[in-house]
Amino acid sequence: MRVTYRYADASNWKFWGEFHVLGKLDIATLQPYLFDQEFFIPERIGLPSLVPKVKNEDDHLLHTFEECAEVELASYEFRSQELIERIRLASEEGWFAGIS
Repeated sequence: MRVTYRYADASNWKFWGEFHVLGKLDIATLQPYLFDQEFFIPERIGLPSLVPKVKNEDDHLLHTFEECAEVELASYEFRSQELIERIRLASEEGWFAGIS
């Protein structure tokens, strides 16, 4: 699966990223563990942040999952169950835990 995620700052500037998982996955499976059932902090689950290096007052940490699409994989970053577990653990610990 190709998973697309997005960062949008307060002025609605958008940046997209993607990664691949082995196995089935859909956003609805992840929603119960997301902050407000929508947002996540990529660094908490082992993904790169899409926040620009030079930040301003419009920037924050929250990203969203946009799409899960079936593709043929040559490589992958996670197995689907591993990703779900990382997201579940971040949710249980609190998405903002340990972030200063």
